[in-house]
Amino acid sequence: MQDHPLAALASFPPANISSLSDKEVESAIQAYTTWLQGQGSVLKKTVLKQPEQALQVAINTQHQPPPFLGGLWQRISLLTKASQLLDPSTNSIGYLAVLDILSNANTVDYSSSSPTSAASQVRNAIVSFLLKFDPRQVRYVGSTLLKLLELVGSGKLFSVCKHQGRRNREDDVLTPTQPTVTIELLAGTILRIDPTGSMYTSTHLLLAKLAYESACTEPALRVIDRDILYYPGIPNTRAAGPLFDATLPPTAYISTETGLTRDVTSTSVLEYNLVSGLIYMSRRNWPKARKALERAVTHPAKYKGVSKIMVEAYKKWLLVGLLENGQEPTLPHYTAHSAKATYANLAGSYANIASLFSSEEAASLLAETQSNTAVWTEDGNGALVSEVLAVYQRWKMINLRRVYSKIPVSQVQASTSSAETGQRLNSEEEVTALIRAMIADNMLRGELHMGEDGVQYLAFHSDQTLSTEQDFAQEIAQAQRTMSSLTRDYKLANNRLSGNKEYIKHVAREQKRLDKESEHPSGNFEMQIEDEDLMTGIIANG
Repeated sequence: MQDHPLAALASFPPANISSLSDKEVESAIQAYTTWLQGQGSVLKKTVLKQPEQALQVAINTQHQPPPFLGGLWQRISLLTKASQLLDPSTNSIGYLAVLDILSNANTVDYSSSSPTSAASQVRNAIVSFLLKFDPRQVRYVGSTLLKLLELVGSGKLFSVCKHQGRRNREDDVLTPTQPTVTIELLAGTILRIDPTGSMYTSTHLLLAKLAYESACTEPALRVIDRDILYYPGIPNTRAAGPLFDATLPPTAYISTETGLTRDVTSTSVLEYNLVSGLIYMSRRNWPKARKALERAVTHPAKYKGVSKIMVEAYKKWLLVGLLENGQEPTLPHYTAHSAKATYANLAGSYANIASLFSSEEAASLLAETQSNTAVWTEDGNGALVSEVLAVYQRWKMINLRRVYSKIPVSQVQASTSSAETGQRLNSEEEVTALIRAMIADNMLRGELHMGEDGVQYLAFHSDQTLSTEQDFAQEIAQAQRTMSSLTRDYKLANNRLSGNKEYIKHVAREQKRLDKESEHPSGNFEMQIEDEDLMTGIIANG
């Protein structure tokens, strides 16, 4: 290494890095990180003395700036120098070391918004780094990167957008506002580290909570929408070869050992699924909201216990199911019997709503909701209950298609009632306006037309749609890609579980159960195998 610390910082990567094997690059990285650790106090003193020189970086302003940065990109460009000392895309480790020193300096006042302030200099450098870092290099300095992400997520660096109305526990359905730099950076970093988005990390919960609390959900969706398949904590998943291998699955390099995530508890996973459900609810995406909440409701738990988060998710899940499909949702078959019993005991008022929703008793449904206003308020579900009342009549109208292909509007008026008032609508004009709104919202497939007898009719359309040959070919291609992805994920999951003692015990118990069932075809309903122990050793219960 060169004598001057700042000059030595630029000694990585080697000039011939493109011709080196992954193992050779790893050796170079290890030597470089060892030097950085040994130079800790000296490097810190030098960087704090010459911060601008340490952060000089060549940014190609010919590239189109990311839209979410706005004027921030121009401020970054103004700070660039002709010379290049560090480039976050080629020397992510060195650049991150400098950022770690500067971002934790006591002299940095992050409340300052002046473009020339030290805080702005650090903010600009952090943005540049998180947009350009090498995802393989940071596998070796994961704890430092995680510390930076948590600083970004703290809200100290960049302002977060606020909902124009004050959020309270009643207000579970919000209109999303514009994205923020903070959420964009966190979401982008998660997917830069793991492009599949299939590995859960402690940063996921940080992102979800920040997105929901600030009502800026749009930029977080590219992470929230991904299916989580793996969780940190399963032993024996560390890569046998170099971490620099680009073909490694995320399970091989995202762990507490590499520092790219903190310990993940069962509670944090539950909270992530609950908050994800709240995010989808705020966007009125009922199908995705129900699925997210269902993951919390069916979460495996030791000792047949049910947590407060699971009960909270269940109550919302029931209401969201009514909004999505117009009927009470059914718990998946793999839900633990103990959980089902607990939900039935603790969510009786919600079960009553679900039952009345399926009836023709709009007035009774309204009375039930009014008599339990304190319950909805305490649970923070007042807005959801109001939504349920609002869609009650809509779903009754939709369900008429089961009997009629065409029905007079006057009969629609006579056949349905509003749960918001407990009464039928006052006129055919009001019914017609509601039908038009449902058609415009794509909630109802149908059309209004005047019959030869001068009577206005609602004609229902078929739910089936004809696909063109091109559409069909695209569906087949997508199905093939999905199958390939599932096959890959299955093999990876199978390899991981085959080394897990609890899973092996579960398979053995399951085989014994199947053998016993074959001896007794009527089935042994007392032998319910709970899945709770499968999480043992994978996610610590918190």
